Amino acid sequence: MSTWVARFVVDHGRVTEEGSRLRTFQRRRLDEPDVDLHVIAEPTGAKGEELGAQALDAIGRLFQQDKLSLTGGIQRALAGTHQTLQEWNRRSLPRDQVSIGITAALVNGNLVYLAQAGPGLVYVRRSGILVRHDPGAEAAVPLGEGNLTPALRRFDLDPGDLIVAASSSLQTILDDDTLESILNRSTDEALPELYLLTRDLPNFALFAVVCHESAAEAPIDAAAGLDPEPLDRPPEYLERRPAERPAPHRARDLPEASIAVVEPATNSAPEEPANLVAMPPPLDISRPVVRLRNDQSIGRSEYTRTTGEPRRIQFNFADRRLLQIAAVIVFILLVVAFVPDLIREGRTQKLADLIAGAQVQLAAAQDQPDPAQRRVHLEETRRLASEALRLEPLSADATELRDQAGNLLNAMDAVFDLGPLTTVTSLSSAVTGQVSIDAALVKGGRAYLLDSRGGRVIVAPLAGGPPQIVYAEGETYGESAAKAPAHFTWQGADDTGRLLVLDKERKLFELRPGSVPRPLPLRRTGTWSSAAAIATYDDNLYVLDPVGNQVHRYLPAAEGFDSEPTVLLNGQIELENAVAMAIDGDIFVVLEDGHLRRFRNGADTGFALGGIDQPITAASDITVVPQAEEVYIADTGNKRVVVAGKDGSFHRQLVSGAFTDLRAIATDTAAAQLYVVIGDALLTAPIVR
Repeated sequence: MSTWVARFVVDHGRVTEEGSRLRTFQRRRLDEPDVDLHVIAEPTGAKGEELGAQALDAIGRLFQQDKLSLTGGIQRALAGTHQTLQEWNRRSLPRDQVSIGITAALVNGNLVYLAQAGPGLVYVRRSGILVRHDPGAEAAVPLGEGNLTPALRRFDLDPGDLIVAASSSLQTILDDDTLESILNRSTDEALPELYLLTRDLPNFALFAVVCHESAAEAPIDAAAGLDPEPLDRPPEYLERRPAERPAPHRARDLPEASIAVVEPATNSAPEEPANLVAMPPPLDISRPVVRLRNDQSIGRSEYTRTTGEPRRIQFNFADRRLLQIAAVIVFILLVVAFVPDLIREGRTQKLADLIAGAQVQLAAAQDQPDPAQRRVHLEETRRLASEALRLEPLSADATELRDQAGNLLNAMDAVFDLGPLTTVTSLSSAVTGQVSIDAALVKGGRAYLLDSRGGRVIVAPLAGGPPQIVYAEGETYGESAAKAPAHFTWQGADDTGRLLVLDKERKLFELRPGSVPRPLPLRRTGTWSSAAAIATYDDNLYVLDPVGNQVHRYLPAAEGFDSEPTVLLNGQIELENAVAMAIDGDIFVVLEDGHLRRFRNGADTGFALGGIDQPITAASDITVVPQAEEVYIADTGNKRVVVAGKDGSFHRQLVSGAFTDLRAIATDTAAAQLYVVIGDALLTAPIVR
């Protein structure tokens, strides 16, 4: 079995293969079968035509770039475009708001996935039975309005089956009976008939997926003495060879078909096909007939758009042969005469449309205060300009638009290369045993390093000198046996404060420069479900409890923290994968997957990092620089340090070729130095602002 796709669009009275209401996209990857996506848009609103075309491009681009399965990719592409349209409507006046109905088909071989959201017209003919598929109540919401729940269906087509998707305006010129009678004919008759009926509409789009027998199963016409027309490609409407083609299943040879409205089933996604075959490229069904619309020698006539079966002229085999030869000759002459001009005209129009679209996107970016949305507009500007340059490499307008968007995106990326970093110390050669540094602090001219593998705290003088072990598992401090250090933090001024160390058994020790550790009281540690980090602010001690989805606070006492802990976070908050915490009035928590949370007065106030080019994928550490009102995050996934404002706005990103195994970060604001732990080495570089 094979399938082919016929399509055409009437765009402001002009018939084309693709336009503002119909686009086709190809997704070709080595790890999945080839698939084509055909999408019809049905926009409403004053700016519907403009935004409808942009929505089609966005859906196709998101689907091509998505790493999910075919069905997951189309659902996420629709959801992303829906969210963008909702944001447009939220910021627009009522007269400028837009909604867009979408009908999309993923086609591969005889397997078709059909997605519907909002208005659209879909008919499916299987085994001679014609069924109309409406999206249903939940999927009737178009893109840009309410909660989007597209209907998704799977069809395994057999020879003679047909799927037709069209704009709803088809119902304004055809009643149900006439439409039924047309769709129940063979595809060689039904599709040209629909074209002739709709070509004079101002705006209309249609695609049809047709399944037929493969070439290996096609019979040979021995009487004609010719090989049959191969059926692994679509038939040409001007080349009619009834004797060389297997007769299609026609509804008039079967009991009268009934039209049924099918509501979508559950929202569960259909299973992905185990094995898909490649499909032939789409066909523009308007091309064979668009230049012969007034030619009456091809054996068909237009008829009034009313109900009933149009009159047909019967031809014998010889008449059809002669008619076929004449039509082919006329078609070749028309191709030679008109196709080059049409190609040039279409190329020029498409180039102008791409440049105009890029200019609109650039203007929108310059007026957009939200950095995340500004980046979306700039990336779209660059994409449209690059596509225009593929059509016309010497286009000065497209080059200027691409360069403008690229320069603005580079400024938004704010990438600062720190270059080679200075090594403060390399612990593998300075201390005995294996080393694995999980945390770092820089205070009073010293770097404090937590070695989880060695079960110790190491101090490295920044001015030079060998590192020293100042806390070790198995030692006894003040009659308290020390266990492996789990977390540490600094309390007080840089020169006169103290290091607080929490061990694996939740015992707390203090370490002052030049003295040995001593135990401190810490009440009711059993109330914690877990402990992933500790921090101090205004001399209070804070404990991050991911399993309990809480942060516990201890007020300082005369000795240690012999006070009742209080919980600080309100509501249902998920912190299960939290790995680090920093506090400066607000509480900043970083999750293992790179997401950040900011809490003020117990409420989650968000930390968007709007405008960043790549989201944080895996984080290991976070620190606050109060003087600069900034937060530094170690993004181990992207080998960089991300700098953001305390409000969650993206400021810049620091990169270096040395960031191969980024584990922890620390800052010395007095010396304006950034310190990073790479493997077992402590490196430094000036802070860049």
